[in-house]
Amino acid sequence: MSVEIDRYGSELQKKLAQLAEANAEALDQAADLCAKALANKKIIHIYDTGHIISHELITRTGGLVAYAHLSFDGHLDNRNLWRANNLGETPTPEQTLSSERALINWLFGQRTLQADDVLVIGSVSGVGIRLIELAIQARARGLHIIAVTGPEFSRQIASKHPSGKHLYDVADVVLNNAAEYGDSFFSIPGIEKKLCPISGISAAVLMWSLTVGIVERLVAMGLSPSIYESVNQPNGPALVMEIERAYQEKGL
Repeated sequence: MSVEIDRYGSELQKKLAQLAEANAEALDQAADLCAKALANKKIIHIYDTGHIISHELITRTGGLVAYAHLSFDGHLDNRNLWRANNLGETPTPEQTLSSERALINWLFGQRTLQADDVLVIGSVSGVGIRLIELAIQARARGLHIIAVTGPEFSRQIASKHPSGKHLYDVADVVLNNAAEYGDSFFSIPGIEKKLCPISGISAAVLMWSLTVGIVERLVAMGLSPSIYESVNQPNGPALVMEIERAYQEKGL
């Protein structure tokens, strides 16, 4: 094997070992929140502006049917070349926040996010106006926020939210994805730039660790959550339909 590939594997294993230790308490707290929510037929929503967990966790074999992917946007299709060139100054953060609040108010008006649900928000930098305002508004409406973010990276970047807050400031529980400044962590002699971001791999590990903790707690309560099986088995499609039907009926 290549010397550098072997060294990358070793360094990655060290980082993942440190990840589990550093997040032990936070994972327990997050698992408690999520298990309590599911036991009460609430939902775990996943809103990811990062790179992986919205895809990794949703409808995956061995994953919870209760995980719900959250995506929303305000799209305007009304482009005119002259108007686009004469809109004037870029909106201030306060003006942008006003627009984002209107969109988030619309989101909550759909009634799919409700009090005592859990909202997992993934963002490596944790500085965007929308995700911070979403967390603030969700907590005000009684949801519990779990942030998957990189505080070490984030605190070195100015927040875009007028409050100056970062995602880790507005969450009930923070799962630290161990991203250093710039996210990439692996260096090869002879090249200045670092390779291989850690945040995607660590976010996946954290979320599957959380899944284990949730199921452990539900089983201890005498509850059996709906868990996906692989659709690629010969009878996979029928199995998935059956599992989803069971979840739809019992809410767990």
